[in-house]
Amino acid sequence: MEEFLTVPKLMEIGFNTLSAAVGLFVVAVALRVAPAFTLSAHRRAMRVLAAAAVVVIVSEVMGVAAALTRPSTLTDVAEEFAELVAVAAAAAVLRYLHRAEMEEISRLRRSANVDGLTGLASRSFFERAARRRVERAMENGTSLSCVLLDVDDFKAYNDSHGHEAGDEILRCVARIMRESARADDLIGRHGGEEFVLLVNGDAEGALEVAERIREAVQRECVPATENPLEHPITVSLGVVSLSEETKSLERLIAMADAEMYRSKKTGKNRVSVFQSA
Repeated sequence: MEEFLTVPKLMEIGFNTLSAAVGLFVVAVALRVAPAFTLSAHRRAMRVLAAAAVVVIVSEVMGVAAALTRPSTLTDVAEEFAELVAVAAAAAVLRYLHRAEMEEISRLRRSANVDGLTGLASRSFFERAARRRVERAMENGTSLSCVLLDVDDFKAYNDSHGHEAGDEILRCVARIMRESARADDLIGRHGGEEFVLLVNGDAEGALEVAERIREAVQRECVPATENPLEHPITVSLGVVSLSEETKSLERLIAMADAEMYRSKKTGKNRVSVFQSA
């Protein structure tokens, strides 16, 4: 018995067993992460890797059985150790690929959810989140209001001062909206120089937020030149509350947009609030 359980034999059986265990890990992980990969070629590669790991497991189990029926040498031990290193390397590569894929997906999701220029919610993300809030507010009977903002004469300013100066104004407006809104309000860039804000509250509370934004923009978002005769940057805003007349997100935004244009037509740099009949 002592001659049978030699150190080389125990080492060979141990390496075989470890290789089989790592192979099982590779199979489990490869099958689990395959659906997460964005490219179909990568998903197929994961399945091929799982199949190869199954072959390795069978081979190692057979190796254990063979080791139990014959003497083991240091050469056998070295071969099994090399196999263990190879399988462990495959497992490490698999883990790295999965982590890299998840990080890439996370970046893609973030880029889709966040406006690259302003750091606010993108239009698509805002609409998804806002639609859920509108549905909850309608179900629970809670107050919800929409504020739509447009930078006055932005195209003329952009043409006169350049896109970089225009981008700086948009970033300034976005910063002020973040600072002026409350923690549970939802802010997004609606497109171009338009921004949208969903306020958890009635029209009166939304009007306070809108006026705070309007005043701060005029005070803090200064033109690119320091010419005192330069017109200040201003914004026009429209406010609408959720009601039977505005019981969908699309309707809410459309009516806030109409109120914003009413602010434009009546002199700009002001807030218009929808009054139901």
